[in-house]
Amino acid sequence: MPFPIGAIGFDLGDTLIEYEGIPLNWEAYYPQALTNLAAVQGFQLNSALLDQGCEILRRANTRLYPREYEITFATLLAELQECFGLYESTECDELACAHAFFEIFRQKLRCFPEVADVLGTLRAQEILTGIYTDVPYGMPASLVQNDLFSTGLDGAVDVFLTSTDTGFRKPAVKTLQTLAARLSCPPEKLLYVGNERKDIQVAKAVGCTAVLIDRAHQGYDWGQEYTISSLTELLSLSWG
Repeated sequence: MPFPIGAIGFDLGDTLIEYEGIPLNWEAYYPQALTNLAAVQGFQLNSALLDQGCEILRRANTRLYPREYEITFATLLAELQECFGLYESTECDELACAHAFFEIFRQKLRCFPEVADVLGTLRAQEILTGIYTDVPYGMPASLVQNDLFSTGLDGAVDVFLTSTDTGFRKPAVKTLQTLAARLSCPPEKLLYVGNERKDIQVAKAVGCTAVLIDRAHQGYDWGQEYTISSLTELLSLSWG
């Protein structure tokens, strides 16, 4: 049955791109990320400080403690700096620290094979597209933008928003309400594609058409209107 569409929104991670080999819960990588962070500031962590740093990261881990508000990397970094006793004595380049901290998670970044062609086709059809993505540990939007650039997707959508831009994480309704507004699209005419339960929850709460991308054929039913296994299948949906 046809449905009206004004724009299409996408999640980013595991929808358009993936950090290959990195699990959703990053706990196992905390020690290396903290070691990298310390190295860029010219010091070494002992085991006690490393343990304290890992505990700070666990408290910020949305896989362990889901939340609908966002923190910034600057806030997280300040807490780590204080823990390490560096807040008074060490100058800190926030972006350099962010690059060092997130480096291990971003090493094997790739775009799913069909994504560029699908986004190109939508643009050729004059369908507005946008991304709203939650970021881990307040990752600066500039790093996420770099990830889009490295996968060839820079400029491929009309609107790009992260949870640090709005201060909210899915399934808070402010997320897709903001995306719809930036696309000048009523929520009921926005189709949103994501791979997690929260993507479907927020789409339905806002009144969007919810599309689950289930690349591994897990068969989840979270109340989505459509389930696809590849973004190519979007092009065969009847949009009216």
